[in-house]
Amino acid sequence: MMNRDFYYAERKRQIEYMRKYEFAETNCILCSRDCINNLYSKIQEDAIEYFKRYDIAWWQCKGENNIPSGHIVSSQIHCLNHLFDIRTDKDAVKLISEKATSMQFDEILPSLIDNKEKNSYITFEFALDNDKLLCENDKGRKRGTLCTSIDVMIMARKGDRKWLIPIEWKYTETYKREDKTNETRESRYSKLIETSKRLRMPEDGIPHSVYFIEPNYELMRQTLLCEQLVANGYADDFFHINVIPAGNTELRDAVEKEFIPMLKDDSKFKIIDPQDLLSPLEEKNMHPELIEYLKKRYWYR
Repeated sequence: MMNRDFYYAERKRQIEYMRKYEFAETNCILCSRDCINNLYSKIQEDAIEYFKRYDIAWWQCKGENNIPSGHIVSSQIHCLNHLFDIRTDKDAVKLISEKATSMQFDEILPSLIDNKEKNSYITFEFALDNDKLLCENDKGRKRGTLCTSIDVMIMARKGDRKWLIPIEWKYTETYKREDKTNETRESRYSKLIETSKRLRMPEDGIPHSVYFIEPNYELMRQTLLCEQLVANGYADDFFHINVIPAGNTELRDAVEKEFIPMLKDDSKFKIIDPQDLLSPLEEKNMHPELIEYLKKRYWYR
C-alpha cells in the first residue's frame, strides 16, 4: 500500500506558497490563466519558448498548447524551477555535475540536440534516435511523450573522454506497483537487457520482472538508451543520477532496494536531494535570486 504522506505534505506546502506569494486560489491544480505562475518568474517566457522551439510536450497540460502544467507538485515544473535558470551558465552546470557525480570534469559540453542555440548546457526532456536505438516508434512520439525521455541531460568532458550525465528528476511520486509488461515492451527491451553491460538479468526472466515495475521501468529504459548512445559513439561513458527529495523516503527506498541491486556496478548511479545538488551554487553565492526562490518554495533546510 502506498504511503502518500510526503505528497500530501508537499501539496499543502505548495498551496500555502501559491496563495501567499503568487496570489493564486488553488487546491491542487492552477487554472489555465495561473499556470504560468507555477514557473519561477525569471524563466517563464524562456521556458515556454524553449518547449515550443524544440516541440517538447508539457505534462498534464490538458490539451492546451504551450502551457506548463498547473499541477503544483509536478516534477517537471519542480525540475525546471531548479535548473532552467542556470542552463546557459557553463560554470554553474559544471559545479552541479561535479556535485552529482563526485567527479572532476575539464569542461561542460553543449547539448547534443538543442542545436538552435549555442549555449545550452542542460537539455530538458532528452530523446535521441529512440526509434533506431530502442525501437520506440509509436505514432505521435516526441520529446516528453510516447518515448523514453530523460528529464535532464548534461554532457561533460574529462580528459579525452565524453560523459553523459542523465538525470531522472522526481518530486512527490509514488507508484501503484503496476506491471507494465506487454508484448511490445518485451520485444523492444528484452534483447537490450540481455546484452546490457549495466543491468543484471532477473532470476525469473525479464517479463513481469522488476524492470517493468515503476520506478524501475523508467530507470531501466534510460539506462538502455544511454548504453546505446555510448555504443553508437555519442559518448564514452555515462553517470546516472536520480534526483529525489530526502523527504520522499518511499520512492528512495524503492530505488535503493529494487533498482540499484540490479546494477552490475552501482558506482555510476546516485540518488541525490535537489537542495544538495544545487548546494555548490549557494556556497559560492551564485544565482542568489534563484536560491532564495527555491528556499522559499521547496527547500526545508
